Amino acid sequence: MKILRGLSVLTVLRLEKLQKSSIFILLIVVFVLLNLLVSPFSLRLDLSRGKAYTLSSSSKKIIKDIDDIVTLKFFSSSTLPTRLAPLKTDIRDLLDEYQKQGSSKIMVKVLDPKKDETSLKEAQTLGLPELQFSQIEQDKYAVSATYFGISVQYGDKRELIPQATNIQSLEYDITSVIYKITRKDPLVIAMMGDSSSPDPEADQLRAISEILSQQFEIRSIASEDEKIDATTIKTLLVFDKNSPYSSDEASLIKNYLSAKGKAVFVLDGVSVSEGLTAQDAQHNLFSLLKEYGVTLEKNFVLSESSEVASFSTGEMAFFTPYPFWVKTTAFDNSSSLFSGLSSLSFPWVSSITTKKVSGVTTKILGKSEKNSWKQKEQFMLAPQQIPPPQEKDMKQFDLIVEAEKKDAGQFILIPSSRFVKDQFLTRGQDNVGFILNVVNTYASGGALSGIRSRAVSIAPLKNIPENTKDIVKYGNIFFPLLFGIFGAMRLLKRR
Repeated sequence: MKILRGLSVLTVLRLEKLQKSSIFILLIVVFVLLNLLVSPFSLRLDLSRGKAYTLSSSSKKIIKDIDDIVTLKFFSSSTLPTRLAPLKTDIRDLLDEYQKQGSSKIMVKVLDPKKDETSLKEAQTLGLPELQFSQIEQDKYAVSATYFGISVQYGDKRELIPQATNIQSLEYDITSVIYKITRKDPLVIAMMGDSSSPDPEADQLRAISEILSQQFEIRSIASEDEKIDATTIKTLLVFDKNSPYSSDEASLIKNYLSAKGKAVFVLDGVSVSEGLTAQDAQHNLFSLLKEYGVTLEKNFVLSESSEVASFSTGEMAFFTPYPFWVKTTAFDNSSSLFSGLSSLSFPWVSSITTKKVSGVTTKILGKSEKNSWKQKEQFMLAPQQIPPPQEKDMKQFDLIVEAEKKDAGQFILIPSSRFVKDQFLTRGQDNVGFILNVVNTYASGGALSGIRSRAVSIAPLKNIPENTKDIVKYGNIFFPLLFGIFGAMRLLKRR
């Protein structure tokens, strides 16, 4: 044991006679040589929550199934605004992931239209727009024009991502384009209700329609259609249009489900006018849902876990947590339908109840938080008029349900018509992700489900008592301080 204690690295390597400076130089040389040896190999360890910086399994599978070369061309001007410089690095890292995963199937090119005339002509031929950015440079306001988009080519097919400035959704954008152009037959989905408007600016579902159109062919269903072909229409989205669905339209939906169709219903239990007045929902589909054992209640769920809303009294505007805009994390994160999601927001949402019906299977997919209550019949929607709940009224409510009938179709019900309307998406970006996951699972067999946002999402603390909040707050302040004091004392003791 005494012999072992006397051994050291210097003794084992017979370096005890060397000067410290010589040993230091030797270590540097060894370090450089090791770096040269491992430099040809790419080693990465993604420790982020949900593997935010690694290609999703869906992307990898789609790349694996490619039977020809896909070329990704990243057009990026050399004269970029300062805030785009780090984003360019992130995009190149993402494209490198595609190339490594695809090997010979994926080719990546980074082109500079500002320096290369050929690249400029190609960008102009593709219709890639120059983006305008404003910033302060040397105490002066300057506007710069730059190319910052991606072209995806497969054979003679080309698709553009004209503005690659959102790194969070870029993997989904790229993979969905690859999936779309490499498919032999297009996937078709259909919309009914508020999905179209004569004025594009007035279409409150424009954002979700544009996102879905990246990989699906979208059709609009009208009452005069004789049939919705379940073999062609892979998913039917039914939106609340604040007016009754006619008996012909209801029959179209019912027959589509009977033919093993798959649908997503986004409907109100109670409608809300612009003046914060509650009224009966007009869609007229309550009885159709009940055939599957699903009751869309005519109430509103409120929650202490809620979004902040802005209101105006005519003289002043103010922001306040609004219990009618329910926010929840009470869903199954292990399910592919919720992959990559941190929370969902439901503006003016109703609860759902289910009962057993022969041949029908129902599954609750999402609930409100436990600190929730409801209003029924007497609705007081103005924030200053909401009566405080009693402890006995606090409970958890079912907010998303999936129903499937044997030898027939299946659907998911979301009881909030504003769930994916443009006006509310800034408060519920994950809402779009949920709809995309559902449609992808229904329409494409889950090929695009679960593609993560390439950003580490912030998981907010759940509501906790005020005294517990103080403990957490002051604990975060004093515990690091105590460790610092302990470390300083140990250092002084050693000296």
